[in-house]
Amino acid sequence: MPISEERLKTIIVELASRPHHEKVRALVYELLVNGLGAHSTEVDFERPVPEVHGRIDALLGRTVLEFKSDLRRERADAENKLPDYLSQRESETGEHFIGLATDGATFITYELRKGKLRQLQTFSAPVDKPRDLLVWLSSVVAVTADLDPTPEVVTRELGRASIAWHVASEELAALWSEVSDRADVRLKRGLWAQLMERVYGSSVNEDALFFQHTYLSVIAKTMATRVLEISMPEPADLLAGRPFVEAGIGGAVESDFFDWPLASEDGNDLVRRIALQADRFRLRDVQTDVLKGLYESLVDPQQRHDLGEYYTPDWLAQRMCESVIESPMAQRVLDPACGSGTFIFHALRRLLAAGDEAGIPAGIRWISLATMCLASTSTRCRSRSPG
Repeated sequence: MPISEERLKTIIVELASRPHHEKVRALVYELLVNGLGAHSTEVDFERPVPEVHGRIDALLGRTVLEFKSDLRRERADAENKLPDYLSQRESETGEHFIGLATDGATFITYELRKGKLRQLQTFSAPVDKPRDLLVWLSSVVAVTADLDPTPEVVTRELGRASIAWHVASEELAALWSEVSDRADVRLKRGLWAQLMERVYGSSVNEDALFFQHTYLSVIAKTMATRVLEISMPEPADLLAGRPFVEAGIGGAVESDFFDWPLASEDGNDLVRRIALQADRFRLRDVQTDVLKGLYESLVDPQQRHDLGEYYTPDWLAQRMCESVIESPMAQRVLDPACGSGTFIFHALRRLLAAGDEAGIPAGIRWISLATMCLASTSTRCRSRSPG
């Protein structure tokens, strides 16, 4: 049964009082099941970990939950247990896990990096805005791998406030410190900066923006690749677009400035984990430019103002494409400053609709999503009629 606003508020007020271990567990369970939609059978309580002679308080998806009565006194105990629990789960599954310690009032997330526990985010239960806790939990706990690909959900899972971006941004900065002296890496950064200056008319060679574009590139290429419905390739093949080459598709996904993390072995691991986060959406259900919302979320509003960026609403791009593209099967469309690809996206939707009417096989549908995804990392995109 979906949780009501009144019940949600009651839960948050009670959690904020730190109502002891068992009550915290029961209330968080209610949030996960009735608030986030997890199946009750998916929440595994008191999972034994014989290797370390312990029990995980709760396990859901790729999240290990540790409940405490008062983290102000018991935080050290949680931080002593989580490395063993996270290590065991990652060794057994081969996947990356997040640890979450809470006493109800405070929620702290962790990850295991090179065998050491690293704190990620701290969140306090907002009594005056109870739904904020559900929103935050949804970005931490991967309840489903079949997410609705709306701009709101993509932004929530991958945007500025998400665990995925929080981890990626820190690791991209660390990787940059490690490999930035390499000539090939400096060349890629320099070429990116030159193009950015050409677009904006002034120097925009900022680390933060470069890392954001790198992150977006990995996400875009992952989404484009997964539309081909093949297994996720190795990081180097993913970023170079090898699956597209093998499928006989040229000019879609290729190597670019943003494969620089592969200069480090740690970068390969980071690309894998970013790709894993991006591989949880039902991409064939995309109806809008999801990367636009994600980009808007990542780039600070003041930064967007300084860059002079403006994002065309989907409804306006759709109307303009309907007005201008009168013969989708015959016309070519060029957007030389496509940004996240809103116009390209709606131009391709017109092309595909025309293809349906003409009886063209549905196998070309992947083009729409692939081009939409790559638009954010290309300097220009062009769609052609089939054949």
